[in-house]
Amino acid sequence: MKLIFRQYLASLRERRELDAVLPDLLSELGYTVISRPSIGTRQYGVDVAALSPPDSGGKRKLYLFSLKQGDLTRADWDGTPQALRSSINEIIDVYIPTRVANAYRKYDVVICLCFGGDVQEAVRDNLTMFTNGLTRKGLSFDEWNGDYLAGLLVDGVLREQLVRPELRTHFQKAVAMVDEPEVAFTHFAALIRGICAITGTTPRQRTTILRQLSICLWVLFVWARDTGNIEAPYRASERALLHAWQLVHEDIARTSKASEEVGIAYADLADLHFTIWDALIGEKILPFADKQHAISVAVNSAASADVNLKLFETLGRVAMRGLWHLWSKAGVALLPELRSDWESPEATELAQQTVLLIRNNPILMTPITDEQVVDVGVTLLFLSMLEEWNSAACNYAEALIKRITLAYRAHNRYPTIHSDYRTLIDHPRERTDEFRQAQTKGSTLFPLLALWAASLGGEKGAAHLAQFATKFLGHCNAQFWIADEDTEERFYVGDTQHGTSLGGLPITKDGTELMRILETECSPSAPFLQLSAIRLGHWPILALACRHYRMPLPPDLWIGLMKQVRAKNGLKDAAPA
Repeated sequence: MKLIFRQYLASLRERRELDAVLPDLLSELGYTVISRPSIGTRQYGVDVAALSPPDSGGKRKLYLFSLKQGDLTRADWDGTPQALRSSINEIIDVYIPTRVANAYRKYDVVICLCFGGDVQEAVRDNLTMFTNGLTRKGLSFDEWNGDYLAGLLVDGVLREQLVRPELRTHFQKAVAMVDEPEVAFTHFAALIRGICAITGTTPRQRTTILRQLSICLWVLFVWARDTGNIEAPYRASERALLHAWQLVHEDIARTSKASEEVGIAYADLADLHFTIWDALIGEKILPFADKQHAISVAVNSAASADVNLKLFETLGRVAMRGLWHLWSKAGVALLPELRSDWESPEATELAQQTVLLIRNNPILMTPITDEQVVDVGVTLLFLSMLEEWNSAACNYAEALIKRITLAYRAHNRYPTIHSDYRTLIDHPRERTDEFRQAQTKGSTLFPLLALWAASLGGEKGAAHLAQFATKFLGHCNAQFWIADEDTEERFYVGDTQHGTSLGGLPITKDGTELMRILETECSPSAPFLQLSAIRLGHWPILALACRHYRMPLPPDLWIGLMKQVRAKNGLKDAAPA
């Protein structure tokens, strides 16, 4: 275990990685963290400041940590303003006289030199002589190298009494198999489930659990990044966010100091998820969104089903990140809404890349399983929240209608009710009307497309789908999934046996009748409003759970936005009966 952490620490970058892990580690070891790393302000050599726990004599010390990535080389030691020697001089000349608060001036100061690797032999004598010359009463030096930090991680955060041996084994196997994403994710999911399964915890214990998850996920991510395959940590980061939400959501609404620490730890876990998204989607995929078929070819499979499944999953991940960006700008809004002034350049850029991804990979207009409705739904929701991209959402909905209906008529790859890989790889197995009807006896995709197309102004596409449904879909139960009383305790941890089906939905050219039904069903007293992610104003958590566990977005989530869009396009809905 220590060797795993040793390699992980040596691979950490200084900014946003090593300095993100150290404060959590110090907190778990009993240190009181005074200041954390910040960007855009001068730090005068100090990345983290913390007050040590009392020693055997009850004495505490003020630790000032100066962090460096990897091994300490001659170039890192001296010669530049960012070198360690310059940092030490700034700590003594500026930080200690001006930045240490009066409350901490009574403590002895320890300047702690912290690196993920080791001090190279060529630098050892220089470092020793320099620090010995500066040591005096009240000021000393300490050295935390990668080996020491690895020991602190094993004995501090993942100590035996907190993480059971079988869970540590799952962690080791996940790290060892990072180049086999499915295997690595399976083991890491077992680790997440085991760590979060503890009941009767205090806020302090829940904070520790979140820090354990965060550090384990960091290790998996760094090892995966070194192998060039980040799929497993990405999926694990989604699963960790959802299980952690189930564990700590009640702390989000509380204002005690202990609960605030839980909230900070959860925010750190979310930030790590976004860091992994950037490394996988932002750096490896989106730069090629404007190249024709580039991302489709990169799937590197001769089976069209593989390309289809991977591209729709990627589309959902991109749109999900866009929803997070918009949520962060939403203010007091509890649900998605239509705006023209989001002031989120990140979301606007993602919308552009989403459209390019669809345009340059036409396979994204031909879903092969009804389960892909969640990726389509997240994409339409994201684009529709941005008023300037409503036309793009409309075009996508109409393009999907055109391609799906054509595939159905030709007995080609139309969306089936099945989602297992063996079925999809050779779908459709038969080209008969009887087989086709059996494969489409239920659908959440058809009513979703009909309503979004009609509401966004795609009258032609909506009318075409309405005529198609009358002629070909008499056997199909058009339906939506809605939450019920069991959803809250089951959904975030992956139990999909909950919720109810709202079936027999009409597919019409204007969507008026379907809107009337949905407004009746999505009443203010609905269980949806009691879901913690909705009640506490964190609706992207619910959207993430739907996408991760492959469940359709409930209409309660987007009906308010839909009403805004319909009103903008001059569509009048009948009052609920």
